[in-house]
Amino acid sequence: MTKMPNHRNFPFSGLQSCRSALLLATALVSSFALSSCATTPATTASATGTPATAAKTQAAPAAPTAEQSESALREAAISSTKTQDYVAAAAYWGSLYDRNGNDAEAGLNYSKSLRQIGSVAQALTVMQRVQQIKPDDAGVLSEYGKALAATGHPDQAEGVLNRAHELKPDDWTVLSAQGVTLDQLGRYKDAQGKYADALKISPDNPSVLTNLGLSLAIDGDLTGAESTLRKAVSNPKAAASARQNLAVVLGLQGKFDEATRLARADLPLNVADNNIAYLREMLTQPALWKQMESLDKGNNATH
Repeated sequence: MTKMPNHRNFPFSGLQSCRSALLLATALVSSFALSSCATTPATTASATGTPATAAKTQAAPAAPTAEQSESALREAAISSTKTQDYVAAAAYWGSLYDRNGNDAEAGLNYSKSLRQIGSVAQALTVMQRVQQIKPDDAGVLSEYGKALAATGHPDQAEGVLNRAHELKPDDWTVLSAQGVTLDQLGRYKDAQGKYADALKISPDNPSVLTNLGLSLAIDGDLTGAESTLRKAVSNPKAAASARQNLAVVLGLQGKFDEATRLARADLPLNVADNNIAYLREMLTQPALWKQMESLDKGNNATH
């Protein structure tokens, strides 16, 4: 087993969690393993010398018009969701939700689409209202928990997702979301157990494998992370996050040639090369790792 340095923080624009650092380095955030999952692009890093992030340009959808009937809007919204055009889906579901704030279906799908395109704060705002309309609906609780986790509220998310799991124990997306939340709380072994349960329901699911691989990397098992992410990447349905997280794991092990090829698969050439260069720099600064270890020990002592 290859071990990462004994730390939980990386020097990306100030000290952040290992998960945040890995996600910035890959330029993609981990999905919450929806059945219609898509990776949401992160914003460009502002600090000089840190990995920049970028998303491929998406064509703006035709804006919904006031003249469109509700049935026409709903048909367009459903079609956009099926094709994973989440920018268009957010526009159509949002228009339906604006017309009727009590339309729980529109609100739920609007929130999902917003979360997929990175508008996580707005997604949470929508779900806070939707869950008041349907407080005991498993699907609503599931999305509400994912929105809470995506906005940095894992303690709240854990309780909401536990309730969703009680109502619908065979939903692998809830189990995977529970895993992400537990990773955020630093309970990596518990998180990996949730991913294992999700894989029993949806074997070889690339979204779950991607989350599991990232969890293993954060937990220090780079060998296991590499094996898991390679399995995810081998699936044609794997999202870009699987390749980019694998690129980071390979880079952390010094396998820079393959890491560079993977990074370039989804990112602009200069962005991919900058990310890999940063990993190289990070690995060649032992004094920096010692500083991180010292800070980490201090943080643990205060908990």
